Amino acid sequence: MAKNLPALKLTRSSMLARQINKDWWWTTIALVLFSIGLSFFKAETSLQRLDLAFYDYLSALAKPSLDASTKADRTALIIIDDYSLEKMGHWPWQRSEYARLLDQLSLAKAVGIDIIFQDANPMYPLDDIVLSQSIQHHERVVLASTINATNTQLHPPIPRLAEAAAALGYINIYPDSDGVARTIRLFTTVEDQLTPHFSLALLQAAGDVQTVNNVLSNPLGANRLIPFSGPAGSFETFSFFDVLSGAVSPEAFKDRYVLIGAWSSGLGDYYPTPLSSQAQTSMSGVEILANILESTLNNDWISTPSVFFSAFLSALPVLFMCYVLRSLPPLGSLVGTVLVLMWIFIGSWFLLRVLNLWIPPSAAIIGTLLAYPVWYWRSQETVIQYVNNELSEMRKQDPSLSQAIQNSSGMNSLPERLAHLHKAIELLREAQQRREETLRFISHDMRSPQNSILSLIKMKRNNELDLDLDAVLSQVESYSKTTLELVDDFMDLARVEAMELSFENTCLNDVLAEVCDEAWVRAKAKNIRVIFNEPEQTIWASISSKLFKRALANLIDNAIKYSPTNTTVYCRLALVDQSVEIRIQDQGWGIPAQALPTIFQAFKRAHASRADGPSGSGLGLAFVHTVISRHFGKIQVSSTEGQGTTFTIHIPGETSPL
Repeated sequence: MAKNLPALKLTRSSMLARQINKDWWWTTIALVLFSIGLSFFKAETSLQRLDLAFYDYLSALAKPSLDASTKADRTALIIIDDYSLEKMGHWPWQRSEYARLLDQLSLAKAVGIDIIFQDANPMYPLDDIVLSQSIQHHERVVLASTINATNTQLHPPIPRLAEAAAALGYINIYPDSDGVARTIRLFTTVEDQLTPHFSLALLQAAGDVQTVNNVLSNPLGANRLIPFSGPAGSFETFSFFDVLSGAVSPEAFKDRYVLIGAWSSGLGDYYPTPLSSQAQTSMSGVEILANILESTLNNDWISTPSVFFSAFLSALPVLFMCYVLRSLPPLGSLVGTVLVLMWIFIGSWFLLRVLNLWIPPSAAIIGTLLAYPVWYWRSQETVIQYVNNELSEMRKQDPSLSQAIQNSSGMNSLPERLAHLHKAIELLREAQQRREETLRFISHDMRSPQNSILSLIKMKRNNELDLDLDAVLSQVESYSKTTLELVDDFMDLARVEAMELSFENTCLNDVLAEVCDEAWVRAKAKNIRVIFNEPEQTIWASISSKLFKRALANLIDNAIKYSPTNTTVYCRLALVDQSVEIRIQDQGWGIPAQALPTIFQAFKRAHASRADGPSGSGLGLAFVHTVISRHFGKIQVSSTEGQGTTFTIHIPGETSPL
């Protein structure tokens, strides 16, 4: 049976390894599928908001603020600002003012007016005629139209102006669910007719048909993420009044796209963008149109992969994280988790900054964050189950362990279970040590009297002894009794370690008084007094009476054996803090300090080297310690050589029957 134990342990270890490997595969598959599912259903799980927040933050990191020397030079803005309103009077202005402005923009490549002219002005009916003539004369003017919320109806300018314009384009901006303008629809179909965005209409007016065709045929489709050139103010702007008054030379607009729109506070439309900050919370609609136009000219739109490819990329960090968790210890795995999260963040920034590619990272981040706790939860469950099985097997194989770790069933955490397993291993080590000491005990202490008996018999047969038969038999009897005492002590210790105890509620006053009375004869032989200081109250405890009495008797017998004549042994019983305290104090030889740490170990004797010391097996105090431990108590010893020894026992008890 012993030969099969290593193989059994190896099999159990292999089973644990296989189970952990199986758990890793299932955990990896579950986390990968979970991250893929998040990628597919992020809109339903509101993860899209998290992705938008990451997009805004990374966009701000990817686009540094632009100074005047790096502003876009192909597009210029003529703004209706507070300064122009102050100079030209209250809004709205006469449309003839726009006609005068167009006369200053004859060198522009194309002019887009981001002003809605959907109603005629009855107060100045001639203004529409003047403006239409200026638009027609310029030949490259684009007017703004709008589309209703259901995308079913187009609202163009009044017919006179619409007919004069080189092209019409809608100026609708479609913010995301959080109100931030990030995307644009470059073309759409309204009333079964392809309708271009304002930026495409400007390109048509400028004659850039190739760029328009490229946009329409681009596989990215109509909806695009806007790669903003920078925060508000990234384009060169001119005040409407300065241009109208001739303060700005027409050469400033030569071969440039010019957008005319409102900039004044409280006038026009403003939207927050990914580059908004506390200083610049929003961007005017005309500047957003300028960003869209620049992106169209540069063809540097931010692309997003298909949902399938995005899900695949989201699963890669999770898969790598699972490999890290399988390969590294907990601290290394924690560091690996942080590094993978940094890799996702930096990788997303790099793709957005360098490749204009946006891959939503929320699914990968959540999958990576979950990998660490999920894996260690699963692995701990497996290890706990393995430890529980090991403890169960240990209890079956060694009944003494069942008593030592019987309260472990309610402990469910891994540290607690490992602590009990460690305790069981320590007990097994102690058992192994006791077996070795038992072998030494059998080979020496028990063999010694048997050898002496055989020697006596041999010498008597050979007539080498000058003793009569009665003397020889007396010696044989003495050696036999010594052997039986050793066997009895050894069997008693083994029995008390393994047996199931039966406890009953007992009055300790009577128990201690009875033990002291039984010791009277032995004490009288040495003229030693045994005094029991009985307490006034009655003290009860749940004990195994026979074993507990014998343990107390061993302590009192030792006190008598190791004390000189004419001394006193004191026995005290008291209740201290809901615990029974039994104290046995003698005035004997005392125990050497170096022997105190091992005094309760089997086969350890404090005075074995003294010639006048009483004989013994070294099992008495080990028996006492085991009995007290089995009663959920503890025993302590204090001693001074030449002055005496005190044993103090603490067990649970009450002043009334339990």
